[in-house]
Amino acid sequence: MAVSTLSPYPSPSAPDLVSLKEASALFASCGPGRQVSRNTLRKWAVKHGVPLERVGREDWASWSDLLEVHAKEIDRREAAGA
Repeated sequence: MAVSTLSPYPSPSAPDLVSLKEASALFASCGPGRQVSRNTLRKWAVKHGVPLERVGREDWASWSDLLEVHAKEIDRREAAGA
């Protein structure tokens, strides 16, 4: 899957923006137990203080930040035995 960007010239504050829709699809390709819906990603981003940028009807966030949040939350899930 190709990841689109908002601008070919990323800003220094968030150089790796990705839509939550695209991030969800990328995490789904990680295998069973790693899938996350857009709504869950949005909740996790808010919980961990990841800034979201609304463009049209889509939320965008830093891919690097989402990777960290995803790793923490999946580890927490697995530790809880879910």
